[in-house]
Amino acid sequence: MENQKVRRMNKTDTKNIFIIGFAIFAMFFGAGNLIFPPYLGLLNGKSWFLSFLCFIIMDIGLSLLALLVVTKTGKGTEGITDKLGTLPSILILSLNAVCLGPLIAIPRTAATAYEFSIAPFFPELDTKVFSLLFFLAVVLFCLKQSKVIDIIGTVFAPLILAALLFLIVKGIVSPLGAVELQTAASSAVRDGINAGYQTMDVMAAMIFSASILLTIKQKGYRDTKMQFKIISASGLLATIILFVVYGGLAYLGATVSAQFPADIDRVALLIAIVKALLGENGMVLLGVLVCAACLTPAIGLLSSSASFFERQAKGKVSYRAFVLGFAGISYVISNFGITRILALASPILNILYPVLVLLVFMGWMEKWLPNTAVYRSAASGTIVISTLSAISEYLPVPVHIANLPLYEYGFQWVLPAAICGLIGYIFTKERTSRQRRIIGNIAART
Repeated sequence: MENQKVRRMNKTDTKNIFIIGFAIFAMFFGAGNLIFPPYLGLLNGKSWFLSFLCFIIMDIGLSLLALLVVTKTGKGTEGITDKLGTLPSILILSLNAVCLGPLIAIPRTAATAYEFSIAPFFPELDTKVFSLLFFLAVVLFCLKQSKVIDIIGTVFAPLILAALLFLIVKGIVSPLGAVELQTAASSAVRDGINAGYQTMDVMAAMIFSASILLTIKQKGYRDTKMQFKIISASGLLATIILFVVYGGLAYLGATVSAQFPADIDRVALLIAIVKALLGENGMVLLGVLVCAACLTPAIGLLSSSASFFERQAKGKVSYRAFVLGFAGISYVISNFGITRILALASPILNILYPVLVLLVFMGWMEKWLPNTAVYRSAASGTIVISTLSAISEYLPVPVHIANLPLYEYGFQWVLPAAICGLIGYIFTKERTSRQRRIIGNIAART
């Protein structure tokens, strides 16, 4: 970062922090994340807070770390992956942008919005018609790239937060039951870690960071230290909001831990809680909440993925062309339904996500890592294990993936990554020592 003194915050900075912080909250709080915390509360009863803490660390903690690392590099998302080499870097980032863009995440938002917000009230409305209207709205909000974060932070975020707080306060004032279920702390920790990891929000953080940084620069923050300060404060604000919201939703789940079985569908649980607290009219609130919670990530993801590919095309294809093209692809895929979208998504995400988590941690520890060989070796080991893990879901593999440490938490790739990184370090150190000896011998002879 530039060696400059960072000026003190003023009122404009505070306003921008609130807008960006609210936008970060809204973009990460997708409809998918709405169903995780109540289910954690249901499973863990009296241990709900411990499980929730593990969830928030693995979800928001990792996502905030990714945002900070991207900002710290000063090179955007490419700053995290560039040590792998140009081609692997572009490939990983492009796969991430495609998966979270038109291939999986954006279509899923439309399909989820339909099933929650439209199907219960207007079942006669065709999915294709709703998806068309949904993506037209998303495109309209995305066309002016410089305003995307401001729109999300000032329009959608307050609406989502108000609806959530109304539901949570109602559940605290008039609890649905006593928190009675007793579970082991180890189970609560495992459930929280698994749920937080499965949100895969680090992938979203990687792609959102470009739009957030663009907004910060357009607001006049050119100094990298000030950019880091603004995004740190905004990220902290978003984390506090998500902590309150996710914690409240987990508590609501805990209050019905004695009323529903552990194998209840997560969506059914959320609907049951809303109906118990607010009656049938509560479904209207839930429909509005889910629709808004689907629109915000769709807007953020479409804008961010279009911006990424515009940069890769070096401006030869415009941002608006990518927005329109990706919206069209998303529209087609969204009509396949959530089940098919998730079936397509699972193997790709299970291979890609561990690599991105690894690179985020390595990017944060960059000054302690000696060379690019460590990055490449560790990433190679992670890709091999995560690929075998994905294949093992469908076919038998020669390696017993389930026997690897931390398998139950989804971190079976950590030990292979550490071993491969260490091998890369030792090999490079030995090769460097040998090169120095050869150079020394040549110098001595001359």
